[in-house]
Amino acid sequence: MPVFWWFFAAGTIITIFLAWIVYRRYRLHNLLIRQPGSRVGRMQWMDMGPTPLGEKGYTPQGMTCVDARIVFANSWKNTRSRVYEIFPDRMKIDRTFDMPHEAVHTSGLAWDGQYLWAVDYISNRAYCIDLEPSLTTGSARVVGTFVTTLRGTSACCFVPWEDEQLLAISDYRRTQQTIFVRHEKAMKEGTAARSIAFAYRNDGFSQGLEFANGFLYEAENKLGINVLNKIELDALRSTRDVRTATVMQYPTPSKGVEDLAWDGSALWTSDESVFRFFKQVPDSLGRQPTTDVI
Repeated sequence: MPVFWWFFAAGTIITIFLAWIVYRRYRLHNLLIRQPGSRVGRMQWMDMGPTPLGEKGYTPQGMTCVDARIVFANSWKNTRSRVYEIFPDRMKIDRTFDMPHEAVHTSGLAWDGQYLWAVDYISNRAYCIDLEPSLTTGSARVVGTFVTTLRGTSACCFVPWEDEQLLAISDYRRTQQTIFVRHEKAMKEGTAARSIAFAYRNDGFSQGLEFANGFLYEAENKLGINVLNKIELDALRSTRDVRTATVMQYPTPSKGVEDLAWDGSALWTSDESVFRFFKQVPDSLGRQPTTDVI
């Protein structure tokens, strides 16, 4: 065999080997493959209008519901994160505040009934925030903070878990974990390291979390139509396998799904590919494998 072909064969083998390592390390197949065995459902979404400053490319990020309001965060190209108070009946911004200077990509928001909790993709910290003084002054009034221990902190929500209320925090790709944290203990210690009550390996590229009607919902980036996983907590507890515990998958409105919020009757999300808000049409869940935006 000519020397050229020896080099060609060796180069091909090395390339395949390196591609396999990258594939296993980053689980790139999770960007493409949806949960095997999960039923595919149908969900209708209403287009609720543009996200703040989307025309400047400021990406939508965290979202939660507080009473009759949407509380929403966007990232100013990783230079600042701003949090908005939005009234959903007219999608009008009322007040805003800025996150601490290191929190420039506030990717998840959750409400515990008293305080707003935020997690940030860049600082990899969770923040407990006194909402009303923050909105009044325009600057985050931080009650406490802790290190999440994740390397790509993404979304958060509160989950009932064995007679406790825990803060679920997901990671976007890097550690591929979703952890359930005793947040008060973590805040006292400054880190979640000794406060993780439960953890599971998510399916990669987690963008949103919300607990609604007895199920945990986790939104994921997938090529084509993104997905919304409906996860049964008892199955998750017993198996620690999110694929087994996912009882239904729903397509999301577009190709850049972000965080999730539950208003008591419908899920909300935003999308960073089209810079718009979307709301689930109440009682629109079905079995047909389609998605509709109206």
